[in-house]
Amino acid sequence: MPSVINELALAEVNTVLDGAPSVILIDPTGLKADESLKLRKDLHNAGAKMKLAKASLVRRAVPEAVAEKLDGKGSLALVGGEDIAAAAKLLKDLEKEEKVEFRGGMIEGNALDANEAKKLADLPSREQLYGMLCNVLAAPMVGMVRVLNEVPTSAVRVIQAIKEKQS
Repeated sequence: MPSVINELALAEVNTVLDGAPSVILIDPTGLKADESLKLRKDLHNAGAKMKLAKASLVRRAVPEAVAEKLDGKGSLALVGGEDIAAAAKLLKDLEKEEKVEFRGGMIEGNALDANEAKKLADLPSREQLYGMLCNVLAAPMVGMVRVLNEVPTSAVRVIQAIKEKQS
């Protein structure tokens, strides 16, 4: 019979999974306590949160396709949020320092292996995507303004040329 503590921990893991469309699974064993607190704060500022749980509980909570990619015992951290790219950038910096290790993840129910989860860090952030979208939407309007502005500008040039020719 499962213990009450494990059932509560599983419920918390499910809350993280249900509340985030994208989740990255990491092995945080290289983090010291102060580094873990700093990571949690940085993740919170990026719109994500981290939940530490036993690997066996995480395997029970995630879909089977993700659970197959998880190996080993110990603890895993689930990092989830709306802007998963910003969270992945923070985690990738820590991975370079060998503080954390990517184990996998999932985006909208699709399983990711460790390498695919690392590639999330290369995606643009939400703010960058909004900027790109604004540029794409503004481009036709800017082009139309340039074309409409060219007609009076050309007329002024013709008048100026006639004026100079008469002088």
